[in-house]
Parts: sequence; C-alpha cells; structure tokens
Amino acid sequence: MRIIIVCLTAWFIAQVLKVVINSTKYAIAKKKGKTADKVTLATLFKLGGMPSSHTATVIALAASIGLHNGWDTDVFAASGVFAFIVMFDAIKVRLPIEKLTEAFNMLKDVVYKKETSDVKKVEGHTLPEIAGGFLVGFFTSYFMVRVFDIFSWEIFDRILTLPLFDLL
Repeated sequence: MRIIIVCLTAWFIAQVLKVVINSTKYAIAKKKGKTADKVTLATLFKLGGMPSSHTATVIALAASIGLHNGWDTDVFAASGVFAFIVMFDAIKVRLPIEKLTEAFNMLKDVVYKKETSDVKKVEGHTLPEIAGGFLVGFFTSYFMVRVFDIFSWEIFDRILTLPLFDLL
C-alpha cells in the first residue's frame, strides 16, 4: 500500500511539472507572438512530454523497493527490469511510432485530400524526458521513504485493518 502511494505521488508530481512546463512554454511563445498549444485541465492527464510520468512511476516503484527492502533483493531486481522495459519502450518503440504516425497522417492528407480522419498519434519520449522522469521518481521515493519515513506511518496500518479490507 505504501509503495503504491509513493508511485502515485511520483506520477502526480510528474504530471503537475508537465503542466507547469507547458504553461511556461505557452507564455513564452505567446509573448514572442508564436502559436503554441494552450494548457488545459486535460494537460494534467496528457501522455508524452517532459518529464515522463511513466518513468517517474516505475522508478518510484523500483527505488522504493530498493530503499525499503534492499538493493540486492529479487523484488528490486524484478522492478528494475520492469522499469528498464518501460523506459526502453518509450524511447525505442513509442517515439519512432509517433514519428511514423505523423508522417503517415501527412501523406494520407496529400493522397486523400483530408477526406479521412487522422491515425491517433502515440506519444513517445526523448532521452531528456526519460531522465526528467527518472529524477522525479527517484527523488520522490527518496524523500517519502528516507526523509518522511512513510513505512513507519501508523495511519496505513489502521486503514488496512478496516473491515473493508477483510473482504479482499
């Protein structure tokens, strides 16, 4: 339960940072007279962009396990492999597919004269976006596990002993 809280916190921090970064980009572009995507509430749930919330989440998972259970445990190794796969997928699979989708949609517009709808674009990540997510995930875990000592909070023990959890 505690590790899930750490992961959700890392995801939320990454998404809020994404909104802040996109708002800043929008303000700068508007000041320079350029067009940019307006930041809305939907930006909070947007895929892609800086930092990678997927990376922040899986690194928070792995780091929390490593910080709490030890870096030489099987469960840390499994979560580390999982984190690597997610980050590798974002850079080496989803990013090229995003570029191919953009090219396909442009070609489709030329051939079909915009008579068909676009193929939905899959958002990938660049290396700096992955690095940003890594930092968010690791530092969120570090602060929640080592500084705030989330594993000693009794409130989670009380929540887990509620009759509702007996059903699970």
